[in-house]
Amino acid sequence: MVKFKDSALYGLGISFILFLFMVACSRAPKGIISERKMQRLLTDMHLADAIISSDPYNFQNDEDKKALYQSVFEKHRVTEAIYDSSLVWYGKNLDVYMQVYNMALTDVKKKIEDIEATIKPETVVNANEDMVDIWSIGKYHAFHPSSLSNSLIFNFKPEEDYSSGSIFVLGLQVMGLISGMQSPIEVHLRAEQNDTTVIVKNSITSDGYHEMILRTLAIQRVKRVYGYIRFNGSAVPYHKIYLNDLSMMKYRYGSEAAGRLDDGDTIDHDE
Repeated sequence: MVKFKDSALYGLGISFILFLFMVACSRAPKGIISERKMQRLLTDMHLADAIISSDPYNFQNDEDKKALYQSVFEKHRVTEAIYDSSLVWYGKNLDVYMQVYNMALTDVKKKIEDIEATIKPETVVNANEDMVDIWSIGKYHAFHPSSLSNSLIFNFKPEEDYSSGSIFVLGLQVMGLISGMQSPIEVHLRAEQNDTTVIVKNSITSDGYHEMILRTLAIQRVKRVYGYIRFNGSAVPYHKIYLNDLSMMKYRYGSEAAGRLDDGDTIDHDE
């Protein structure tokens, strides 16, 4: 007899057995979303709720929220009407619903843990040189329609605070934008200092190399640099948008390298 000594392994074994059971004999009648598909759908609905809760600025009205939920329905190829009618059936069969719901919560927890693992503060060593690239989460990223959240989140925290007045330059190469898109890529870059946060924002509307410059206050050290790059493709059909050569150059205030930077908050080099 096989014994599971590790609780995590045991949990995975039980989940796998339940998954096989649900696939083999779905109890949902014709016209109702099957247990396995409902589990995946509920997982993404919970994640959509989490996205809305964590980003109230971009989801201030019901239309924006509805658009996100609609993207979930489209991803799973169901309509809102089918989802609603399926919820009615599951509401009358609570034993089935609770099994599906609990497995969806397990999936949500795992996905959130995976996301948090990728956006935890990145410790940067030797970050107070005159000029250093502190980007440490991969030089390449792709946005695609099947993604529930088309955001690349970054958060860089040094072992020791960045020097006062540090200048940060976010650089990226963009490929795949369609001509005529309205503000398809939004970039937010922030620096947290002792009692203030410096913020710069920009929209990228064309392929090519782009830079965004953030200049911090010269009287306060910088605790961390963070922000996001988000692709807004909800209203425009697309295949994939590629970001390449991602970098975050940090320049020491008053250094020769910093002196070579042009004035202004944004520099674009379109090709």
